[in-house]
Amino acid sequence: MGTFEDTEAGDVDWPHRHNFFSIVWFTKSAGINVIDFEEYKIKPDRIFLMQPKQVHNWSYAKASKGFTLVIANHLINRENIDLFNTVFIDLPVEAKSNLNQLFNNLIEEFNKNDHLSEAIVYSGISYLLNQLKRFALEPKFSEKTKPETALKFSKLISETLSQNLSINDYADRLNITSEKLVEVCQKSYGQSPKAMILDKKITEAKRLLYFTDKSVSEVAYQLGFTDSSYFSRLFKQKAKLSPSDFKSTQ
Repeated sequence: MGTFEDTEAGDVDWPHRHNFFSIVWFTKSAGINVIDFEEYKIKPDRIFLMQPKQVHNWSYAKASKGFTLVIANHLINRENIDLFNTVFIDLPVEAKSNLNQLFNNLIEEFNKNDHLSEAIVYSGISYLLNQLKRFALEPKFSEKTKPETALKFSKLISETLSQNLSINDYADRLNITSEKLVEVCQKSYGQSPKAMILDKKITEAKRLLYFTDKSVSEVAYQLGFTDSSYFSRLFKQKAKLSPSDFKSTQ
């Protein structure tokens, strides 16, 4: 465990998987965290909880700060597994000071590595997980994983961004009616399927513009847009910047 800003980024595949549980508390940041093809906003005092084997990638501000905690699979108490069905928790104001001190104490003990450190760290992590479980019980503080059909649709969009499939095409691949797909999206995301597809295309465009040397036209073509001018107009509506201006911010 350690602070987010002191953690080596390293070279990782995009997207990638871990074989451990991880908890990341962004005390200062902005961006997007993608877990199992679902996009979640990164913002201050949001704690993300990620399970082993989940597909994960993210894009966050360079000046981000926070804490990271990685826990080997076999060390998680079975009674705490259900906590990780929670994607993120927005910490209530009154909890921040206590948990900030807890994380700093745990880092200190972890680095001491004396004959008592292991027991103290385990005890502290158990306390942390139970505190997070308490917050996760409050819908206003947390976000649960989506129903299976919603997750399958989200994943399918991510896998077919360049193909310009129709809503009927997606529904057919999911073995449901287009009406049912609209219902699932509205219930789980508060959006239409078409809006979800566009949002994912814009998010992927941001990643490509920011992290690659691809031109605006190349990004547009890769995401299924035959008219780069149309792509640029849509991008500016969503991102409040033109693709060129967005790329220049990296």
